[in-house]
Amino acid sequence: MFKRNLLAFGLFAGVSLVLVTVTVSQTPINNQLPSPSISGTPAPSISSAEPSTIPQSSPQTTPSSPSSPQNSVHVSESQALAHYEQGLELYYKRQFSHALVLFNQALVIDPLCYEALNAKGATLAFQGEHDQGLALIQQALDLNPSFVYGNFNLGLANELAGRWDPAIAAYQKALQLDHRDTWSYYGIASIYGRLGNIDKVVEYLQPAIALDPDVKEVARDEQDFAPVRKDSRFQALVKP
Repeated sequence: MFKRNLLAFGLFAGVSLVLVTVTVSQTPINNQLPSPSISGTPAPSISSAEPSTIPQSSPQTTPSSPSSPQNSVHVSESQALAHYEQGLELYYKRQFSHALVLFNQALVIDPLCYEALNAKGATLAFQGEHDQGLALIQQALDLNPSFVYGNFNLGLANELAGRWDPAIAAYQKALQLDHRDTWSYYGIASIYGRLGNIDKVVEYLQPAIALDPDVKEVARDEQDFAPVRKDSRFQALVKP
C-alpha cells in the first residue's frame, strides 16, 4: 500500500489548499493513454494502487474559464458555503464522517451548492464509495463545468478507484481550465510513476515543480514514484 506524504502547502485553482492522505484500489490502465502537451494550452499515484495525499482547495464559486460567459452558474447560498468551508476543514483532517454532516447540512440549505456536492463526492470516494462519490462530483460539474476543483476531484476519485484513464482525462480537463494547477500535473505524474513510465513522469512532474519548487520534496518521498526512483532523470528532477 502506497501513501503520499505531502507535508507542504500549495496552491490549487489560485487559492490556498491543504493536503490529505489517500488510499485506493487498482484496475489496469488502457495502453493508449492521452499524451497532451504541457506548454501553451496545457493538458493535463506497479501493483497495488494507492495515490496518497492529494491537495484540496478552498471554495471556488465562479467559473474559472472565461470561455463560458453565456452559461449562468448557480451562486450558492452563503449559509451553505459556510457549512461547506467548515466541512472542508474536517475533510483536510480526515475526519470524514464529521465533514459529511456539514456537507449534508450545506445541501439541505442549498441543494444546488455544487461546492458541497463536489466535496461530499470526494469524501465518499475516500471512504471507498467510489461510484457514489463520482456521481456527486459529476452533479457538481453538471452545475458548473468550469469548476476546476470539481474536475480535479473527478480525477482524484477515479484515481482512488484505480481507474487510470478517466483519472488522467479529468486531471487534463482541470489543466485545460487552469494551466497552473500544480497538483493535477502531479497527479498525472504519480499515475505514470506507478506504471514505470519515466518519460511521462518527467513530462508532468517538471511543470509541477516549476509552479511550486516544494513539489520536489514531496516527490522524493512519494511511493508512487518507486518504480522510477533510481532513474537518473527522476533523480535530477527532484534533487534539492
